[in-house]
Amino acid sequence: MGLTKLRAVVALAACVALAPSARAGVTPDLADLAGRIDYGFYVGDARAITDAATALKRLSDGDPAVRYYRAFASFRLAQLGGEHAASDAENCVKNATVEEPTERLTHAAADARARASVESWLLVAACSGLTGRVAPGKGLAHDKRLQQALAHARELEPSNPRIALIDAWLVSTRPALAEASVRDDAAKKLEAAVDAFAAWSPLPDAHDWGEAEALAALAELHLTRGELRDARDLIERALLVAPDYRFAVDLRAQLQGSRSAAAR
Repeated sequence: MGLTKLRAVVALAACVALAPSARAGVTPDLADLAGRIDYGFYVGDARAITDAATALKRLSDGDPAVRYYRAFASFRLAQLGGEHAASDAENCVKNATVEEPTERLTHAAADARARASVESWLLVAACSGLTGRVAPGKGLAHDKRLQQALAHARELEPSNPRIALIDAWLVSTRPALAEASVRDDAAKKLEAAVDAFAAWSPLPDAHDWGEAEALAALAELHLTRGELRDARDLIERALLVAPDYRFAVDLRAQLQGSRSAAAR
């Protein structure tokens, strides 16, 4: 087995091994698929995500966690782009739509349902924003849905750091490539998202996406400005969260190139 393939297998095993502890409220099989979705996104392997999505289709439609991870797989595919990005974003919204309980719930069950609702609303918001970008003709309808979903999430869990991250994405999903005024606004919002993740004390079964993305996006901004030390610190933090995050790995290579050029 080649070194690159071996590293990929080891990384996948590590990601899957971490999944049950990060998602204590789901079955081991579902946690395994969630880990594969995360791995596929961070290394840019759409096939790993689609394979997990195919496996999710075989699981029960009646399980809210299954529907959530179907939405999550579509979200990650939409983020990677490609010819099906618009339909992936739409599928994300469809599967993430929150359903009101029809039965009386215990206090603990109600709390768990509320936490799950927050994460579903956040996927609806994030994917509505993606749809507005890849299918601009639908922008107004998706903007309304996005704002409503964010409002629900803020009402249920205002400290959730993914709210701050989506606020940053509303300015730009790749602010380092935008014009100066957009970069400055996005930098402030990304800083708020990074701080929110650092201050957050999630429950054991909380979802854990978004922190590496916020750190890497902010790192790219600092790198664009020539602020190499800040960029290095953020890249290292992103790679601690997601060790094989391809975007952060590429940024680290750019940083090393910038340092070499400065030393000459």
